[in-house]
Amino acid sequence: MAPELEQAIGAAQAAVQQQGDTVRSLKASLKDGNAQQSQVEEAIQKLQQLKLELSDHQKAYEKATGKTSSQNKEAFRAALTNTLERRMFYIPSFKIYGSVAGFYDYGPPGCAIKQNMTQAWRQHFVLEENMLEVECPAVTPEAVLKASGHVERFTDFMVTDTKTGDCYRADHLLEAALEAALEDAKAPLSPEARKEAEQMLAGVGEMGADALHAALTKFGVVAPDTKNPI
Repeated sequence: MAPELEQAIGAAQAAVQQQGDTVRSLKASLKDGNAQQSQVEEAIQKLQQLKLELSDHQKAYEKATGKTSSQNKEAFRAALTNTLERRMFYIPSFKIYGSVAGFYDYGPPGCAIKQNMTQAWRQHFVLEENMLEVECPAVTPEAVLKASGHVERFTDFMVTDTKTGDCYRADHLLEAALEAALEDAKAPLSPEARKEAEQMLAGVGEMGADALHAALTKFGVVAPDTKNPI
């Protein structure tokens, strides 16, 4: 039942996205005199109907499983991103040329938020902690990244929730599990197990795929949101 509902949600989301693009295109054509107001209104009505159908699918999934679907989470994330971009909080740099991952342009509200965060940082670290501020280039030469090992072995291993498909960084899950085990007063680790966990925690960033898999299995790590197997 759940997989069918997930597929229905995915199809409904795709339909809403496509119809939203159609509405935006018609509105642009209306300004140029290449579309009629009635066409725009008809497209908007169809978009509203598709959104209602999507909402019905999401409610059915939540009623059947008691959980929020991964498709629903992705829809919320996409809607939030779309809103932030339309209101010019930020947009991907060079977007009309395909953009470049990790580069963003801030609009007026985004600049204001960034400035507030910078001031809060300075208030705490510079004024209260008596630290000194420095400013460095945002771009790092390849020679530095080679020397640090990032070029040859910088890889983030991922795991997925076997039921929802949500992805998590394996090292982050293992770190959280080790810290929880070390801090668990109700079921304290033996001295030997504590030493092993502390050593493992210190070296999580250097673990390969096989070592991470073995450690995750040993400590019974599961997906943090759903407690499903990974």
